[in-house]
Amino acid sequence: MAASKSDPKSTTVAVAPALSPGEEAAAEAFGQLDFGEAPFVGLIGDTGTGKTYAAEYFVDLFLKKSPGSVFIADDKEMRARFKGQERIDVEDLRKHPVDPALPRSRVIVFRGVPSKAQKVDLETVAELAWRRVGHGRKTLIVADELISGRRNLTISSQWRSGVEWVPKTFTEGRSPGVGCIWGAQSPQLVPIDPFEQSNAIVCFRLAGLGLARLKERDYLLGGAGEVIPKLHGPPQPPAERGDFVLLRRGQPWNGKIYKFRRAA
Repeated sequence: MAASKSDPKSTTVAVAPALSPGEEAAAEAFGQLDFGEAPFVGLIGDTGTGKTYAAEYFVDLFLKKSPGSVFIADDKEMRARFKGQERIDVEDLRKHPVDPALPRSRVIVFRGVPSKAQKVDLETVAELAWRRVGHGRKTLIVADELISGRRNLTISSQWRSGVEWVPKTFTEGRSPGVGCIWGAQSPQLVPIDPFEQSNAIVCFRLAGLGLARLKERDYLLGGAGEVIPKLHGPPQPPAERGDFVLLRRGQPWNGKIYKFRRAA
């Protein structure tokens, strides 16, 4: 027999909230597309928590909802993690244009040269996206790791002198149609523009300085800061990872924890 509330031996057991579909959160984060505006979404969390899988879903959602193209910087591993037509850099794309007869002709995966640790130059990718605006074309830029030492975009969480097109994307890209999905393992290194211009932050497990930066940027209203460090990640099994919260600047957390359904 279950113990009654009046029974002094009864024990209250905390029950984790049921997971909500990640697809629901993605639709909300990409709501600007319904108004013809470019979306901006940050994917933040420790390594191995599910950021790349989320980015893949956002790419597919963009292709369904927009006629625009997707430029992806995928230079972290020897094998590409995103599906699309692969090129080394913008110059390689100019020499070898997209083949419209091949699958995913709207997705260009810029690889750099991983074997030589040669990163994709996001400045030239963003510049190309802006050049396309003059031809009425829209572009979603995907940078799974926006800030890293070899990208050489920032210094002390500020854009370096001469870096123009990437920050322009965040501050001016919404109306002309140059959007960005950006990822960060260390959000404390990210300049303020991505935080202030993003529709939402998809946040996986995170703690320490990164969590403090989210609080500083006004993303942790409503108790999300207590939940985020308790989300799943290594060393927990991969099947348990991937849960996240959806954050909006200056707005309280909705109390939901999400997770994408993975194909069998």
